[in-house]
Amino acid sequence: MQHDQKIIDGADGIPLKVKGSLIKKEDVHRSFVEVIGYLRVTGNMTTSKLKVLGDCSIRNHCQAMQVENLGSLRVQSLQADRVSSSGYLSVSQKAVVDSFQAKGAVRIDNLIATESIDISLSSVCQVGTMKAYRSITVRPSSRAFNYFMRPFSKLRCEMVQAVNVTLYRTEAKLVCGEEIIIGPGCTIREVRYSKSFQADPGSHVENIVLLKE
Repeated sequence: MQHDQKIIDGADGIPLKVKGSLIKKEDVHRSFVEVIGYLRVTGNMTTSKLKVLGDCSIRNHCQAMQVENLGSLRVQSLQADRVSSSGYLSVSQKAVVDSFQAKGAVRIDNLIATESIDISLSSVCQVGTMKAYRSITVRPSSRAFNYFMRPFSKLRCEMVQAVNVTLYRTEAKLVCGEEIIIGPGCTIREVRYSKSFQADPGSHVENIVLLKE
């Protein structure tokens, strides 16, 4: 993904580390932002890396090369190369990334990845539209302590689209791709595929359409 180099290079080289509580009533331009306590930004944030261990809220847009979230991150819109989240991540509008990995709770209106999306379910996740140019994988969490949470772990989505799609415990209206695998616990209104399709007997797919070249 091509970032606006003037914005990235123009960021303040001094890192911002928040261990207590901080409210920034202006845009934040820092080379590195680490939140251990609480940070609220009422404007935009531009940084090479955002690491959240506590609670971070960005009212407007966040642009970063790397986002690592182990706490709670809420933002209006997000643009990043790599996003890795194992906490709570909320993007009220659009998230545009290269690669996206999540192991916690996710709420995103529109998620677009130029490469891949990988969601490991450990809670209820909700994504309005999810698109990737390569692959989308939604799978159960491998964490032992999440075993008893599996009945409550699922993804709700309006549309899923990628070249290769593998879904587990997903509710979606439309799933599109070349090669699609519908695993256990899914409820899909319509699947459109062009090369291969397979579905677990325990899942429900209402309509299946083979797209002809």
